[in-house]
Amino acid sequence: MRFQMKALSTLRIAAIAVAFTSTLGAVSAAETFRNGQSVQGQSASADAGSRIVDVEATKYANVKYGETVSFVGTDGKKFSWTFNGLDGRSWDLAQFAPAGFTSKDYRVYVTKNPLYRR
Repeated sequence: MRFQMKALSTLRIAAIAVAFTSTLGAVSAAETFRNGQSVQGQSASADAGSRIVDVEATKYANVKYGETVSFVGTDGKKFSWTFNGLDGRSWDLAQFAPAGFTSKDYRVYVTKNPLYRR
């Protein structure tokens, strides 16, 4: 009887450890979907943006899910991004902008787009 209780206790501890470890793995991989795509979206060609946002002249940007935006930063640096990851969230621009793009804290708010109903 004691052996069975001890085995059950060991099994519970092992199950808790496995659950905890898998949770940590999910947190560390939270920046990409299972297919490897970024949750913020994906890089686009430099001139693909439907509009241009000057990061130095604004505090934040509002974009719609599926929209491609060209950002202009310090010293005229430019990059474009398609917001087709997750909608209804805000992201820090530094999470997906090229290194050294801007030193400014900048948020991008991605709203739902009725054209992409799920």
